[in-house]
Amino acid sequence: MAAKKITVVVYPGEDCYVAYMPLFPGCTTQGDTVEDALRMAKESLELSLCEPDDFDLWALDAYSDDVVVGTVEVEFPVAPGPDWKFGEDAQRAAEVL
Repeated sequence: MAAKKITVVVYPGEDCYVAYMPLFPGCTTQGDTVEDALRMAKESLELSLCEPDDFDLWALDAYSDDVVVGTVEVEFPVAPGPDWKFGEDAQRAAEVL
């Protein structure tokens, strides 16, 4: 068996941590902690790669140590109304911004 590094983005959800792999969006998963989310991401991807297709093989070779994570500000026509609900983590993040 071969081993490859895969970029995993972990961010807080409402009551969990979400693990997302940009090159393998179908393997998005979650865990109670960051460590759980990473473990679940590894398990999800390994199960997905039991029968890899051509894109999977390409994506496995696309890893780079030079991953950049950033933010962008977007404009949209209507601000969310007072009935719009979002998680406590998102609200804290919005207060910081």
